Amino acid sequence: MAVPLELLDCFEILGVSPGAHPGEIRSAFRRLALSFHPDVAGPQGACRFEAIAAAYSVLKSASPVEIADALKKGRKAPGTPPGKDRGGSPFRWRRKKQAPPSPSEKKKEEEEGSGRVRELLLERALVEAELSVARLLEKAGEGENDGDVSRVVRRLLGAHPEVRLLALRSLGRKAAEGEVFAALLEMVRLWPVDEAVLERLLLPDYSPECRRKMAEALVARFSSLPEGPALAFLRWISPLPGREGFLGKALSHQSPRVLAAALSLWTGGGLPDDLALLRLLKRDEDCVLIPLLRVLKVRGVPPWAVPRLTALSEKHPSPAVRVWARSIVRAENLV
Repeated sequence: MAVPLELLDCFEILGVSPGAHPGEIRSAFRRLALSFHPDVAGPQGACRFEAIAAAYSVLKSASPVEIADALKKGRKAPGTPPGKDRGGSPFRWRRKKQAPPSPSEKKKEEEEGSGRVRELLLERALVEAELSVARLLEKAGEGENDGDVSRVVRRLLGAHPEVRLLALRSLGRKAAEGEVFAALLEMVRLWPVDEAVLERLLLPDYSPECRRKMAEALVARFSSLPEGPALAFLRWISPLPGREGFLGKALSHQSPRVLAAALSLWTGGGLPDDLALLRLLKRDEDCVLIPLLRVLKVRGVPPWAVPRLTALSEKHPSPAVRVWARSIVRAENLV
């Protein structure tokens, strides 16, 4: 029968400091599991892999109180050898005499145990999935003699999202040109762009022409981007001359923060198109209306928008919106 692992030993096995954040523990488990999985390290890695999995299971099952108690006991005897005078196994309380649990307590404990088992199985499934991708890449590279460029292009255009992401990571900050850059544009056209993919697409040091072409490809996906990546894209295009062409398409996003950022970058050219203006003027958020009113103050107001501006100047709850709208209405009335 296996000896129960102590909590402090589990931290040591995973290579993290005692009391580490659960995210750090999870990251350490996945990293070590990938290194010592028998499929990678061979049969000799099986024992280490099981120890890593067992340590992770113990830490996942331990409550914050149990971890805190283990840390206190470990600090009381800093010079004691590992495994002695630490207060024993964190599960020693299970061996003490106590009243049998009630049916409700037993059911709750079983449910908690089942949930922890599911979480551990999920983590191990993630490791298996990453190994599968690695094996897929290895298989895809077998028998290829046509150079790295063709291999990268094939992976960028492949149907497997993890393969595409790994191909993007292999590019790093290198300026993509020729076949590779054309493959990047085609990948954006063919496949959804998530946060991880966008981060990698914005990383290379493109030439001005390539930067504009990439912006044209990405802005077609803009409305489906989450708020964070959408804001990152707006920062990325801010140095581009004539960026209003991209900003006009960005005004279809639903996030108030994204709309406010796009309007704050609107420093040249004419107004957004009438459909975009109509959508924006119907919104109530002052973070959207104030930068919009600034643009209208500088660029002029189409006649059909004056009634809405009049209503904003009289009824909007934000004093700043009322002031901006009133200044535009007065200027229009003086003409």
